[in-house]
Amino acid sequence: MISRPRRGAAAALLATAVLTAGALAGCGSTSAAPAGPSAPPAPPVRVSLATSGEYPDGSWAVLVMGGSAAEHNNFWQVFVRPGQAGSWKLATPLGVASNGGITVAAEGGPALAAAVRPSQDLSFSPLASSGDNGSKWVQSGLLDARLAGYPDALAAAPGGGLIALTRTGDVELRAHPGAAWATLATEHALVTAAGRVCQPAQLTSVAYSPSGVPLVAGACARAGEAGIFRLAGGRWSRTGPVLPASLAGQDVEVLQMARSGHALAALLAAGRGTDTRLLGAWSNRDGTSWTLSQPYRTGAARPLSAAFAGGSLGVVLSGGRAVSASGPGAAWRSLPALPATASSVPDGGVTLAAAPGGGFEALSARESQLSVWALSSGGSGWSRSQVVKVAIPYGSSS
Repeated sequence: MISRPRRGAAAALLATAVLTAGALAGCGSTSAAPAGPSAPPAPPVRVSLATSGEYPDGSWAVLVMGGSAAEHNNFWQVFVRPGQAGSWKLATPLGVASNGGITVAAEGGPALAAAVRPSQDLSFSPLASSGDNGSKWVQSGLLDARLAGYPDALAAAPGGGLIALTRTGDVELRAHPGAAWATLATEHALVTAAGRVCQPAQLTSVAYSPSGVPLVAGACARAGEAGIFRLAGGRWSRTGPVLPASLAGQDVEVLQMARSGHALAALLAAGRGTDTRLLGAWSNRDGTSWTLSQPYRTGAARPLSAAFAGGSLGVVLSGGRAVSASGPGAAWRSLPALPATASSVPDGGVTLAAAPGGGFEALSARESQLSVWALSSGGSGWSRSQVVKVAIPYGSSS
């Protein structure tokens, strides 16, 4: 993935300047005790490719199943629940090994698009489309680049328009099926056109607003700034959101951004390590303004996966926990502890998904079995409501 050198370089120069100034000021005076080793900086916040979303005719989810990734026995799978049906079904596009991951985007009605991330020696990303809720897929070309490793690296518009975020940080546009891909934006172009305040350092998500306007999002090199950019009239502009003053000195990343109900929603992380705070953000129809949820401090937990459902945002945390926020201005609420068989699976094997009638259910994958967990009527616990067995082609990708 693209590194974030701007802040790191600035911090290194600042540290050097401080040390030099301290050494000069200390000449002729009693030397201070040497400082102990500083703690390594906390890594950036990342969520897995496991996620889910709603579309006009149902819900879809992506999880990883199988065995060891080191032995190429991990296979990402797509599941679909058409309409308000009570059952999930396997709907993974066939023909390409899915070890690298799958990204799904809704095109409208029962139509879905999918891109398979390349793995091993594959240097391009095959595309597939379905007009019947994933029952049948047809190959729909390829992206002659490696799709980025983020859950929302692909976005679709009615009519077959696609936006894809590549591993090199370029945003590519396919205006309609059969059209050639063209570069829509790069990180450098965003810095030049609209990013002087944010200074985009890494792009993580692409989306279409409900009105059909392309947006991209990512991490800013400048502290306290949220990087969401909108294309209109051939020009990019940063649309926010504006963060609380209490987060002014924090690194900010947009972890995911996707359609949610009649709005566009995003999950933001501000800060690092135990100081990380999650925020949900919801836009208006055009993506020109955003409203935030209350911040949620993760503490020792880290976000594993996120999902959007009916205007709500759900996040699975390490330690078998899950939280959700219902919309703009809302406080986060804790969901019951996930079942042990759901919380113990590796990253990418558990996510939340929209439940029939509202709220969330939990999906967990272990080896060749998908388990669907529904909240009890009182919302105090989970019960297994469905099991889906999947034939895993062990050894087929080695």
